Amino acid sequence: MTALRGEQAQRATTAADEGKQAMSVAAEVRAGQMLAEPLSGYFLLVPPQPADDVINLRGVMRTIAGAWKPLALTALVCGLVTAGISLTMRDWYRAEVLLSPVVPEDSESGGGMKEELGGIASIVGVELPGEGGKKAEAYATLTSKGFAGEFITSQNLMPILFADKWDANAHSWRKGIKPPTLEGGIKMFTSTVRTVAQDKKSGMVKITVDWYSPELAAAWTNRMVEMVNDRLRTVAISDSDRSIEYLNKELAKTNDVAMEHAIYRVIEDQVDKAMLANVQREYAFKVIDPAVAPVLKAGPHRSILTVVGAAVGFFIGLIVLYVRRAVRSAKADPQNRPA
Repeated sequence: MTALRGEQAQRATTAADEGKQAMSVAAEVRAGQMLAEPLSGYFLLVPPQPADDVINLRGVMRTIAGAWKPLALTALVCGLVTAGISLTMRDWYRAEVLLSPVVPEDSESGGGMKEELGGIASIVGVELPGEGGKKAEAYATLTSKGFAGEFITSQNLMPILFADKWDANAHSWRKGIKPPTLEGGIKMFTSTVRTVAQDKKSGMVKITVDWYSPELAAAWTNRMVEMVNDRLRTVAISDSDRSIEYLNKELAKTNDVAMEHAIYRVIEDQVDKAMLANVQREYAFKVIDPAVAPVLKAGPHRSILTVVGAAVGFFIGLIVLYVRRAVRSAKADPQNRPA
């Protein structure tokens, strides 16, 4: 009985092995048939990349750890050089003033009266600037090169702006040096010394002056506001006087009662503007926050410059290290050796 069972088990095992062999042979036949068929479609052949050409983070860290001494020395030297250069730079200070454009009183009272006067003025040939025009004119005057040149000339800033070319003892420009021009002074003043910015939402205007002396920076900032107000006030008074003179001539020529009444109203408006310009010191810009002499310096930031210099030195050292390694690898490659 036991022998019969063993013989049956052996036959079952043999049958299973034969089944596996048959399946394997069938799979090989199918694979051969598939490979025998022509391939279709597009294929991209990617050449194998040598492992040495791939730079990963682990390799970079390993390189830094292996050559940390020369890298640290390079960073230290560059940091010290940058710190030494920053110590030769002069401290500079920043003064700021916050301004609000002045809104004419007739603009606040309503537009009906203003439109009526504008229509009458156009009839008699007199132009009445609006609120937006006055604000735009004031801002344009403040940022203009002409006003900057006028400010530099009135404050005698050329010897201060170009102190390295000025002989204080002789009160003249140094011999052998081409004297700077007013155009050069305007370019320097508007690009590196004075900055004017306007908030588009609120309309507030900020004037910033950067200079080596905190007292001069604050004085120049406040003086610019006074000068632009004086200049625009003078222009407004002059325009009103010319308009009144012209209207009086037109009044003498006409016999129309309605036209005389219209001219009188325009003359009255021009007289009011001239009176307002004469008594209002802050004619175009009202000072909200005047400039004061700053106590703390605005620059240079020597600590930041030193850190940046050390970082630049570190990366320069790392680049030199990789270049040297690439050169050594190229020399050691048998393919690059001459036959």
